[in-house]
Amino acid sequence: MGKKISIVLFIVIIGTICVSYIKNKTRDIEKEILKLKQEQTDLVEKLKNEKLENNYLAAPERVKKLAKLHLSSDYIEMDKTNFKYLNEK
Repeated sequence: MGKKISIVLFIVIIGTICVSYIKNKTRDIEKEILKLKQEQTDLVEKLKNEKLENNYLAAPERVKKLAKLHLSSDYIEMDKTNFKYLNEK
């Protein structure tokens, strides 16, 4: 009977150690997932801001204004309707 108790006690101790190890690993993985989700959220927000900034800076009105300020007076504004494509017949 003592041998059975020893075996059961050994199994309980090993089980407890395994559960503790698995629980700690799971906690570490959850922390890593939260960290990656936060990084993703930050990157999405940064991308959104960069797109807004690009849209503002690349707006045709803004480009015209900057061209008048910084380019020489012989700057000619082109309208896309004036372009002809090589494959047009």
